[in-house]
Amino acid sequence: MISHRGPEFSSLYSDLLHQLSRLFEVEEPPIPIPGSGTGALDALCGNLISPGDRVISISCGFFGERFREIASRCGASLEIIDVPWGESLEVHHLLEALERFPNARAILLTHNETSTGVLNPVEDLAGSVPKDGPLILLDAVSSAGAMPCLPERWGIDGVAASSQKGLMAPPGVGLVWLSKRAWSRAQEVRCPSYSMDLKLYKKNLTDAPETPYTPPVSLYAQLLKGVEIILSSGKEEWWKSRARISRALCAAVEAMGLDLLVKSPNRRSPGLTAIKMPPNLANGVRSSLKGMGLQVAGGQGGLKDSLIRIAHYTDMDWPEVCMIIGSLWRALNDLGVRADVGCALETANKIMSER
Repeated sequence: MISHRGPEFSSLYSDLLHQLSRLFEVEEPPIPIPGSGTGALDALCGNLISPGDRVISISCGFFGERFREIASRCGASLEIIDVPWGESLEVHHLLEALERFPNARAILLTHNETSTGVLNPVEDLAGSVPKDGPLILLDAVSSAGAMPCLPERWGIDGVAASSQKGLMAPPGVGLVWLSKRAWSRAQEVRCPSYSMDLKLYKKNLTDAPETPYTPPVSLYAQLLKGVEIILSSGKEEWWKSRARISRALCAAVEAMGLDLLVKSPNRRSPGLTAIKMPPNLANGVRSSLKGMGLQVAGGQGGLKDSLIRIAHYTDMDWPEVCMIIGSLWRALNDLGVRADVGCALETANKIMSER
């Protein structure tokens, strides 16, 4: 372990800030803070929302609802729009909200809704908001790293992300990025949390940067390594490869006769796939896969007992995709569900061979 007040950590921290800026294509870096992705959302809301602020929350899943709960605890007056789980947010949802609530201070959006496997078209959504409109705050906890997340280019004002999904590091580091407009707003807001006050972090982003209090040093080092893996691969190529893995897995699942929760192919997440299970078999499939050494998630909310969710964030390729498909086939077979694994593998291999 190294001292967080010494030159070695300052160099590490400087490298991390620089590489994060490259990944997000931003002038000012995302700020790493101790905590989870939920902590980053806490910091985002706590620095930009004051009690009584009218905030539009458009949600299509469990994590969109969590985002609004966090804003509510900051005293926001919420205007709620819900989209059915498994469907994505679309521009018309946002335009209708802006027409109904023209004086809103902020809009809450989720980039990648991991409860359903939906990828929302954030660039299009943000492009529909007037330049002088509400601040656009984005939950990118499960998207950053695995897919493009380019807030300055897209016109986003605040982003919350985390270390443990698309950035492939252990959990424990949140990331928060603010636009210039959002930083101006943050100067007017009294953040109720000392440890989450981004103004304290910004004061220390000098030529020899340091954190305002003790950071999880080893996690910062591991996060830097995860970002460097993506950048050394060429981030555009990395994003294409995640999308290719998603397409291959989705095609294999359908070839086995299973249904995907997200019907529209261009709204399926590059980081996670939600698969509908035959009645009463979701928990059995999860248990069988766990016995083979594969940990997959179940559904959430009303989908708890009808889905399995398979993440594919890590540095993987055909061997891992093949293992997932074969293991899923075996789990189904053990439970009496017959599926054509040969067709599934052939279909996936064709997609994985595309370059």
